[in-house]
Amino acid sequence: MHPMTGRAAVATAAVACTLALAGCGALAKIGTASHYPPAKAFTVTGQVKTVVIDGGGGSIDVTGGSGSTVLVSQQFSYSKTPPLAKHVLSGTTLTLSYACPSQVICGVSYTVQVPSGVALRVSTGAGAITLTSLSGPVTAKADAGLITAVDLRSATANLKSSAGGIVATFAAAPGSVQASTDLGPITLTVPGTVAYKISTHTLVGTSTITVRKNATSPHAITASSDVGSISISPS
Repeated sequence: MHPMTGRAAVATAAVACTLALAGCGALAKIGTASHYPPAKAFTVTGQVKTVVIDGGGGSIDVTGGSGSTVLVSQQFSYSKTPPLAKHVLSGTTLTLSYACPSQVICGVSYTVQVPSGVALRVSTGAGAITLTSLSGPVTAKADAGLITAVDLRSATANLKSSAGGIVATFAAAPGSVQASTDLGPITLTVPGTVAYKISTHTLVGTSTITVRKNATSPHAITASSDVGSISISPS
């Protein structure tokens, strides 16, 4: 067996194991939670240009909408005491966050709908991040979890997962995309109507680039995975 093929096989197995364990852990939390009440929803009617979601243990799902308000649904999971969730609108920046009293299980999963063009900054310690039909600048970070982006029209996107993959599909050619993982594959799909300035880096894995490349293009994609393959293809 070729040395790189062997390392790639080990990397693939490691990624699968990591993601499986993360998923099982999340399911275990849900299954053993003493309290898993119905989600609580609310609306933010003030002018919002930026949404910040500071998650800890839970999924984050954000969708772009046609309305002018932000719709938020919070799903709590805890063993003894509910998380202390709060939302603060400071100027035009809405921040969603929570704190957990000391206990075995505690987390909040967010489902949020934002107006078109709103900038988004989200992070979670353990959980998946799903982004759909967004057009504003996007920054997403997961310590352990898969980042999935669908139908993005964002000019800039910065996606990072320490342990988990990144799968992103763009409906409009982005100006700048930065995608990085420590452990996990990266799959990017972008419109093939333009050429891209591409920079990729892998320690264990392969890079497959099938979009047109141009070193002077204003459309730049940087992808880096320490352990995991990279694919950048046209839609």
